Amino acid sequence: MKEQGFIVTGMSCAACSARVEKVVGSLNGVSQVQVNLLTRSMRVTYDEALQNEQNIIAAVEHAGYGASTAVSATPRNTPENAVKQRLTISALFLLPMVLLHHLLEGNLSLYLQSALLLPILWLNRRFFISGTQAVLHRAPNMDTLIALGAAAGIIYTLADFLFLHSGVAYLESAGMILTLITLGKWLESRATAHTGDALEKLKSLLPQTATVMRGAATLNLPAEEVQPGDTLIIAAGARIPVDATVTQGCTSIDESSLTGESMPVLKQPGSRIYAGTINGNGALQASALCTRQDSALSGIIHMVGEAAAAKAPIARLADRISGIFVPIVVGIAIITALLWVLSGASLSFAMGCAIAVLVVSCPCALGLATPVAIMAGAGKGAENGILFRDGATMETARRATAIILDKTGTLTTGQPIVVSIIPAEGVPQAELLQLAATLEQGSTHPLAQAARKAAANYSAQPAEALEYHPGRGITATVQGEQCLAGNAALMQEHGIALPPHIPGTATPLYFAAGGRYMGAICVADPLKPDSEAAIAAMNKAGLRVIMMSGDRAETVQQVAAATGIGEYHAAALPQDKEAMVRRLQSEGHCVAMVGDGINDAPALTRADAGIAIGAGTDVAIDSAGIILVRSELMDAVAALRLSHAVIRIIRQNLFWAFFYNVLTIPLAAGLYYPLTGWQLSPGVAAAAMSLSSLFVVCNALRLRHCQLTTPTTSTMNTITINVQGMMCPHCERHVTQALAALPGIAEVKADHKSATVTLTTTAPADQAILAATVQQAGYEYKGIAD
Repeated sequence: MKEQGFIVTGMSCAACSARVEKVVGSLNGVSQVQVNLLTRSMRVTYDEALQNEQNIIAAVEHAGYGASTAVSATPRNTPENAVKQRLTISALFLLPMVLLHHLLEGNLSLYLQSALLLPILWLNRRFFISGTQAVLHRAPNMDTLIALGAAAGIIYTLADFLFLHSGVAYLESAGMILTLITLGKWLESRATAHTGDALEKLKSLLPQTATVMRGAATLNLPAEEVQPGDTLIIAAGARIPVDATVTQGCTSIDESSLTGESMPVLKQPGSRIYAGTINGNGALQASALCTRQDSALSGIIHMVGEAAAAKAPIARLADRISGIFVPIVVGIAIITALLWVLSGASLSFAMGCAIAVLVVSCPCALGLATPVAIMAGAGKGAENGILFRDGATMETARRATAIILDKTGTLTTGQPIVVSIIPAEGVPQAELLQLAATLEQGSTHPLAQAARKAAANYSAQPAEALEYHPGRGITATVQGEQCLAGNAALMQEHGIALPPHIPGTATPLYFAAGGRYMGAICVADPLKPDSEAAIAAMNKAGLRVIMMSGDRAETVQQVAAATGIGEYHAAALPQDKEAMVRRLQSEGHCVAMVGDGINDAPALTRADAGIAIGAGTDVAIDSAGIILVRSELMDAVAALRLSHAVIRIIRQNLFWAFFYNVLTIPLAAGLYYPLTGWQLSPGVAAAAMSLSSLFVVCNALRLRHCQLTTPTTSTMNTITINVQGMMCPHCERHVTQALAALPGIAEVKADHKSATVTLTTTAPADQAILAATVQQAGYEYKGIAD
């Protein structure tokens, strides 16, 4: 099955989008169609063996609309200046028409109004052309109602002038209908444009040119022409054109556009830099990793665009009604006129009511109710580092009643630090570290990476039959002996006797060779600064919070106690997490799952709402419906809050769209006239119809000011530690970079002359982690300074 995006032109209301969906959905081989009125886009899933793009485009064109393929559907609104010009000229001709209608009577007034109406009709002829074409294709739309209303007024006025001689004229009403509808379209286009502001801001971050060194030549090329492997020259203050790896230079990069983090990030040779971020005060050379369209920022832009163009299931009722709305309204208008004539009312009164019914009815509000809210919500999420794959994910996340959390990389930083190395009795530490370097050489697991750093001075030996056991560890054959690295479960499976207890709460990574226990490398993974606050927010929201980790019970229990999680499971395998999701679903829960690793992928896929930490693996990200770019757990809370806000706005919009039509159509038909004397003139009906669509758009724009997180005030702490071994400013920078990467560290100032480092923190610092970090950087930690 192939999914393809299309741009659809000529749609003016929900009836149009419903018609396109029906036509394309009836094609052989098409399994799913989503048409978005706001973005003028369509996404079609079809079997390539049975259908192709040309046939789909032909079907749309046969239905009376235009279509073309698009890599990513983006909003295409009517040019604002053109609509404004049409509105201004129409209003200039309408004003004297209104004055003539009320101040001058007789044939002279009629002749002058007719002359003034002609320019208005010409300027707004698109309503008549589109409305007529829609009728010819048996798919009447909003333009049909407007054209019928204006034409009915003109035809009745002409008939009265020739035959009835009652003196009633609706020329002024026809001009007012066309002008006020154009006013509504202009206001709507201005408001709608703001719903896509976030997406446009993201697109503006991508630079258009890049400086590339090819051979001895330095070239300024369009950024789209940069290829993987090209050498980039990035000046201070310039935006980075594509994702790349630094090869020369040292600088700080402002990554706030990508991650939302205000603090610049230190980059040096080997560091990865991202398209759209801003280089600091140092020039860089970097090797391009991908093309611009494959960069992380382009991926975010694509995902936000896809989410904005998608539909939420809540819109299905509106879609069904939109497909039959216009024929029903035309029927009501005809019945209204007939009933008033049969009841003895004048023909002019009956015609006025019928025209008002045609004009006041608003299928546009129905069509815009969902897409404007989803686009505004997707943009708000992108601004805050939260990416939704589609509208259905927003709706599902709102219903979450239980949330499962992975530990490593979700509640903790996912950047473990070795705090102790404990060789078995009689085993030299060097031999243990040599074994660690050999077994962990290809692993991407955070614990393995920490162990590999501790064994950085040892070269890996050749290993055969290397096998990864998710949730347990690694086995391999080294120099003819079976070697193991992993948790207690892996050791027990192979009959390895472990020491009764490893002291402390750090996570031990056990090693064995030839059936003999070799020792353990103990690793601590610091909590993220926002984990406790995020769990408190989840508990306050009434969610059932469960932590599931493959770590040992003591470590999991400590994390649960520190964050306030009451339900947790240790030594959990990937299938255990997936089974927990199924169990909760069977109990009636709507389950959200937050994770970052390959072992979380089955549970993320099974969950009703999978939430992937942005710094996680590609497998985890591909399995989730929501991605947190900043890797902060509080953003998971923000994602759930945003989904609540979006669906609330959609419901309000749909209620208004239905309520408006239920209230105004009877009023326009004169249903209340015998009792109250209320009658809706065609001009007022046109204004009401325009304001209805505008209300829906403006209501959705409230999402731009939605507060997703609760402001917190953090107390800053300052401590000074003694660090021996710093000899120069380069040493200071090395220590600063290592400590600044720790969670909760706001500022680091190292001074090699006094052998001290001053830390500004947002939470109490763990001395064991500080010591391990300094030691891994190659210096000696001497404790807190007096």
